[in-house]
Amino acid sequence: MRAARVVMMRTFGALAGSLSTAAAVAVYLGVSGGLFAKALLGGEGGLTPVAVLWALSAAPALPILTAVLTMRLVADERSSGRLELMQSVAVRPREIVLGKFLGAWLHAALALTLYLAVPLMLLPPCAPALAAHLTWDVFLPAYGALLMQAALWCACGLFASVCFRPAAVAAIVSIVLTVVLPSAAYQAAFTWVRAFRMRFSEQPFTGHLVDLSTGLVQFSTIFFYFALTVCALFAASKALELLRRTGRGWRAARLSTACAILLGFAFAGCAFLFVDRFNFSLELPTRGGYSASDRTRQILAETSGEIVSVTCFLSRRAPTYTTVRRLLRGLETTARGVAGVQLEVTGVDPRWDLGAAGRLVKAGVPEGTLVFSRGRRKVLVPVDDLFAGATNGTLAVTTEGLFEAESACATAVQRLSVAGRRGTLYWTTGHGESSASSYDVVYGMSDIARELRQNGYRIKAIDLSQRATVPEDCAVLVVAGAREPFSRTEAQRVDGFLRGGGRLLVLAAPSPNAGVGPLLADWGVQQLPCTAVSPSRTFNGADVLVTDFGDHALTRPLADCTLLFEGASVLQPTAAADTNAVDAALAAAVDRTEFTALARTDAESWGESEPAVRPWSFDPTVEPRGPLVLAAALERGGGMAKDVVFRPTRIVVVGDATFALNGALARRANANRDFLLNAVAWLAGLDAFTESRMPGCVVATGMDRAGWIRFGLLAAAVPAACVLLLGLVAAFRRRRHA
Repeated sequence: MRAARVVMMRTFGALAGSLSTAAAVAVYLGVSGGLFAKALLGGEGGLTPVAVLWALSAAPALPILTAVLTMRLVADERSSGRLELMQSVAVRPREIVLGKFLGAWLHAALALTLYLAVPLMLLPPCAPALAAHLTWDVFLPAYGALLMQAALWCACGLFASVCFRPAAVAAIVSIVLTVVLPSAAYQAAFTWVRAFRMRFSEQPFTGHLVDLSTGLVQFSTIFFYFALTVCALFAASKALELLRRTGRGWRAARLSTACAILLGFAFAGCAFLFVDRFNFSLELPTRGGYSASDRTRQILAETSGEIVSVTCFLSRRAPTYTTVRRLLRGLETTARGVAGVQLEVTGVDPRWDLGAAGRLVKAGVPEGTLVFSRGRRKVLVPVDDLFAGATNGTLAVTTEGLFEAESACATAVQRLSVAGRRGTLYWTTGHGESSASSYDVVYGMSDIARELRQNGYRIKAIDLSQRATVPEDCAVLVVAGAREPFSRTEAQRVDGFLRGGGRLLVLAAPSPNAGVGPLLADWGVQQLPCTAVSPSRTFNGADVLVTDFGDHALTRPLADCTLLFEGASVLQPTAAADTNAVDAALAAAVDRTEFTALARTDAESWGESEPAVRPWSFDPTVEPRGPLVLAAALERGGGMAKDVVFRPTRIVVVGDATFALNGALARRANANRDFLLNAVAWLAGLDAFTESRMPGCVVATGMDRAGWIRFGLLAAAVPAACVLLLGLVAAFRRRRHA
């Protein structure tokens, strides 16, 4: 091993003193830093941890860097004659290969260490909101995952360098082995092998980075990289040993070497299949992974009494098995931490636990279901419904999809402690409304409809042109983005429903005359013919971010949250028309309408009267200046004495027809989902959630456009410039001493 150590030090020193190596590392750092800034911008408001974004940004260019580091290792030895000299003495080929591999791998590790300075040193000054979450232990699992991949790529590059004398050819072959061949093999397997497609929705190397970066360590993954790295080094040592063979018997030696290499890879493949069949995993307690939302903690803390049993009736081979098990373990740990309900999680594999699986099937439980039970009550949650909103592969299921799944599981625990349904929501149709049954990823409302059903509501469609009155079991009447105006008869039916203590939720279209706009003016709120815009509080320039909430039971749980409005109309209070109350003594209390501004824009915003004309400019003569009201709550009769049997009328108006569409809810940097669920709960006469449903790991940098540009330039230029400067200094000193 002494010879291997000497070779390692010589290799590392030669790479460190090479200007071409410094240029390659600088280019790698610049590309990776730029990709990280772009990924962080795209992940703003999402649940993908910063460590995962950092690792995924470093991975694409890593095989190219290792190819450059390893392409000259054997070629230089051949040209200088050192290789023949080393082979003439008692130095084994495997020691030479091991030393050169360690030298190149340490140089790649040094490059990754320098790249680690981007999130730890450059990002905190640009994004102070993330500074508390950017510590070395958060990135340590991701750093280890990249080191394992770098080791495999270095071993493959060294094998190519041994087999091919020209350095450029060796680099091309290394890139083919580490980039082209895995991608082609994955695409072929994904296309033709159904079992592979069911298990891997994205390339395994990417999935490994995501899992390891979030703290999920699987023994099969570690063995996979170890076995392939050892096999590549074994192949390199056998190929190097073959260089000694010349003359007679060289062809037979080459054939035997090729057979030995193939047998080595075959043995590694069989060993990996054996390990994968009996795989076990360990979840590290990293601070960069997913954390439960405040609402989930509150539900688990307030639910007491009997133990809640959770049975995971799912095959271990299912694509979502690892994610589901991680979620259930997290809920179990959270429940113990809040000293609330005790969760007992058990797993039933239909292919291994035949007895338990048979009992579940007899009880009517289909495979792929989570069974929450407490006493004699049960709630079944299909696993497919947990990740219904996650359509972007394994990464989406691990992050954004995990948020949906946690919310559904918390709601299931809550339903076990609260009996009965909460009422029926009637969705109006016939006026261009958004449909609750539409699964369109942008314009549908299936996501919020699923959330409402999980919370115990029934949802039905209603055409008021075909119904004389609103049904008596209507808890809330929902008008979701009606683009055509209600007829006079339909408006009278809605008005009669409200006068009888009805509840109305309106997502208003841009036109003040669309939907029930004229009727709302009679009840105390008017929609202005302008669109709210803000030059500072915006993501893409066309939307508006709102963090200013009124003091109301609906919005109190949303402190420190952000609502996202796009093309929102401005609302303002009006004098409500007289009601036809029969009892004159009650008229004063009944007629008094309480207007509460729920969401207000910042002071720099204004109501743009011509949003289609760019660029926007504020005209103080015809356009209102911020703060502007974009969502409001109305209550008439709420001041009545409790001993008077009178149901107050409640109305919630949101000046954005796209507020709760699937596309808007998919943008995780908002609390639109919480706001709408709280609005429905308040309208239905139930308590709104007292805590936010947003998890505690949302990426929120707080940087504006100038901040993003500044960070992108720093991430791409500063580490690269430092490496180039050091490389120039080393090359100058080397030339001076020469």
